[in-house]
Amino acid sequence: MPTETFFRLTQPKQERIMNAVKDEITRSSYENFSIGNVVKQCGISRGSFYQYFRSKDDIFLYLLEEYRTDIENYAQKRISENGGDFFDMMEKTFRFATRMLCYRDSKDFRQHLFFNEQMLRLITLQGDYITEDEKFFDIEKIKKFINLNLLTFHDEEDLEKLFNICMITALRDLAGIFIADNKEQHVIDNFLLKLEFLRKAYEIAG
Repeated sequence: MPTETFFRLTQPKQERIMNAVKDEITRSSYENFSIGNVVKQCGISRGSFYQYFRSKDDIFLYLLEEYRTDIENYAQKRISENGGDFFDMMEKTFRFATRMLCYRDSKDFRQHLFFNEQMLRLITLQGDYITEDEKFFDIEKIKKFINLNLLTFHDEEDLEKLFNICMITALRDLAGIFIADNKEQHVIDNFLLKLEFLRKAYEIAG
């Protein structure tokens, strides 16, 4: 994430730096990302840049945060309006996230932002081994809205385990957008097959 120094910059200067960052991500993969190209384009020194971002990981995390915030906000709105239906929230939020990852920003930018070592770590590790800072979605923001009476268990620990399974499954299917160039409906269909299996196991029949 950016340092406090970055946020004290004027809005035009912040935008100039971030536009240069996005241009470089569009051109280059995570591994080939060049801070030198960024500082040259936005007209600042390398030393100044490191006052704003400690590393390229901070840059990628900051941009990923924009996507994560939109997804979390959508999920929270959905679960607060659907009577606490966990599986409905997971389905609708996945559809929202898939549309976003298929169409927001340029294809090259999305490819390079999401298909990198850091993101692959999140989609290949089990939930129990992901740190709080690495979680792409925080269940604490929606937990109070989830109606446990609709599920076959009433323990919050079991809810977190189910949530982690859903999130790992979702991230792996979303990765197909970048790894295999899967289309929107194909990605959604893959996820819904697995979600339906979990729904039958853990949702009380209505």
